[in-house]
Amino acid sequence: MHAAADRIHSLPQRYGRRTLVLLGLIAVLGLGPRAYAVVHPVANPADDSHAYFGLAKAIYEEGSFGGPSFHDSSDWSPGAPWLYAAAFAVTGGAREGTARIVEALLGLATILVVFALGERLGRAASRPGSKELGSAVGLLSAFAVAVYPPFIHSTGELMSEPPAMLLLPAAILAWLWAADAGAERHPLARWLVPGVLFGALAMFRPEYLLVGIAFALLTAIRIVLERGWKRALATAAIFLAAMIVLILPWTVRNYVVLERVVPISTGGGKALYVGTFLPADGEYQRVKAILYERYDHVSLPPQSEALNEVNPVPLFDQVAARYPDLPRDSALGKIGKQNFSMYFGEDPLGYLGMTARKVGRMWSSGVGAAMSSDAGRAIQILLVALGLVGLVLLGLRRRWWELVSLATPIALVTAVGAISLAAPRRNEVLMTLAFPLAALALSSAVAALSSGRKWSPEQASSPPS
Repeated sequence: MHAAADRIHSLPQRYGRRTLVLLGLIAVLGLGPRAYAVVHPVANPADDSHAYFGLAKAIYEEGSFGGPSFHDSSDWSPGAPWLYAAAFAVTGGAREGTARIVEALLGLATILVVFALGERLGRAASRPGSKELGSAVGLLSAFAVAVYPPFIHSTGELMSEPPAMLLLPAAILAWLWAADAGAERHPLARWLVPGVLFGALAMFRPEYLLVGIAFALLTAIRIVLERGWKRALATAAIFLAAMIVLILPWTVRNYVVLERVVPISTGGGKALYVGTFLPADGEYQRVKAILYERYDHVSLPPQSEALNEVNPVPLFDQVAARYPDLPRDSALGKIGKQNFSMYFGEDPLGYLGMTARKVGRMWSSGVGAAMSSDAGRAIQILLVALGLVGLVLLGLRRRWWELVSLATPIALVTAVGAISLAAPRRNEVLMTLAFPLAALALSSAVAALSSGRKWSPEQASSPPS
């Protein structure tokens, strides 16, 4: 408690009073539209939003994950339903507004955490002893999180992204903190923190289980380079144990309910089926439209409100019925593999083109109308391009571990999207990393222009991390 109080009291000295005042104003700015989204939610939320509310309500009212009337409840990750069900228990009722308030508060916390991550990147890329770039990168990152339309849009739905948007930058910050040289007491125990955070992240977004495993490997690599194999193995084991302790109980539950080993959720089969369906270019809404026309003989435009209201579960059930002896998700996954073999075998260039377009759609747009417009796409592409420049700057300034820690989730989740479903929503969590990188690029450019001399990596370098 005393250590936490000391850190709070040292904030003005560390960041500066002006920086903290500006951060407070940005936090208020970000809370405003999120509060509006709580009161005025999205008119036509996505299918997953209905599912998450239904699951949370079943946990609260029936004590079950979906109940007998909820088909294939294990297709959805458990983190968000359990979090929202806990909020229902605290407030005494299953109300969507309660869950949206939780999302708004998570968004506020995300502003602060992304500020801290951006400030660290700025300090890492600054001249020794300089705080200006760190504060600029942190504040610019926080401002981007506060006003980014998809983040506000998600507050108007009930999704798993808002908790994950907080956990990913927090986990990376914790990993960098644990790896810092000159660790304080209990250096091995410090690795429990990032391990727990990566485990929690995977419970909200299962694709990040792969990211957590990658960070366990990075932990071992970093420690073996600095302190030898024995310390590296012990550290990686502690990290993995902390991550697994949150996931293992749900894995055991899945084994009992599903009678097979499923670490978190079973939605991967459906995602693989959609992502390999070349006639629909691997796009969920187009797949849904094709299936609805095939089985219900009604043609609806892919982006229409009428199609959005169609329940997709019976459609995918009919696809999976091709293999009645397999569980639904396993059947969809098997058909997805067949899709890949057939479409790639018949038209490899066409399939590779679809994969490139999927990744392009994933990164060139965002959830909601604002970032789906032409102007929104242009801004999104600019932000992503600046983020790539930020990664290059970290490399030029020899901040290898900061570079690797941010590039790893971006690369792995993009690869998952390329293989399976690459909807714009998949980039949403990753934008909490893209913003500090873009802010680093912008702040460095402004600093170079204001200095009146040509910037070079040597002028702003610091000792390698």
